[in-house]
Amino acid sequence: MGEEAAEQCDDFGWTPTGTIDPTLVAKVSQHPGYGVGRAWSAKATYDLSHAPKRIYLVHTVEGGFDFTVDGETVTTEAGQLVLLDGDAPTSARTRAATARFVWHLTPTFLSPRSHRFRFHEPLSVNNGTMRGLMALTNATLRQPEAGPASAHVGHALEHLIAGALQEAGKQSDSTDGLHRDDLFSAAQSVIEAHFQDPAFDVTRLVRELSSTTRHVHAAFRTFGTTPRRQIEERRLAEFERLAPQILSLTQVAERSGFSSVRQYTRAVARRAN
Repeated sequence: MGEEAAEQCDDFGWTPTGTIDPTLVAKVSQHPGYGVGRAWSAKATYDLSHAPKRIYLVHTVEGGFDFTVDGETVTTEAGQLVLLDGDAPTSARTRAATARFVWHLTPTFLSPRSHRFRFHEPLSVNNGTMRGLMALTNATLRQPEAGPASAHVGHALEHLIAGALQEAGKQSDSTDGLHRDDLFSAAQSVIEAHFQDPAFDVTRLVRELSSTTRHVHAAFRTFGTTPRRQIEERRLAEFERLAPQILSLTQVAERSGFSSVRQYTRAVARRAN
């Protein structure tokens, strides 16, 4: 979280500016010709790296962005996808706590100078192809080493993006219930407030959100994770932050929100699987 996540964003092409949001969470996977990722932050500002051969895409799941592209402001909301030309000077600022998927491609046919899809214009995208694109992204992030299949995954991403854009022109303006509820963003705030309490668990999280277990799990599933895993990830990040201090292993575990060193060890093992 925080600085480490900001480094991942920077490496991906989005350079954080100003104060780094300590709650920033990011996960990316990059391969020759393309990259995929997802992120969440309470607030953040970025400059997009100049990359004339690339296109960038941002799909806002919750929250929203103000992009400045060639001096013009472009605003996106939950459920919208925007294509960005890597050759155009671009900066971004979150308008609220924002969850998003991000991609970059060296396109074979989605070029801003030759393709009919418009760049720098947000488009509401809520269709099966978009969900397929997010599912492929989550799968790639779980197994970042694509090996010999890497090039095929890149081509699949580009075609899924084109399909989602084409299908979006025929869909209604309705948005997914998860977007309206902003559950994922609300859950991040609750986790940040309570993760250091060893008694805090998914049941408490659901109660704090005044929601249902099924609804909360569905919100996290969109981002390829679970509430329990997210709570553990926050505790593991805190453990790694505290470990260099002069504390015993038991003290570090307890201050990170684990009930014991054994519980911490089990969380590390689950992360590795």
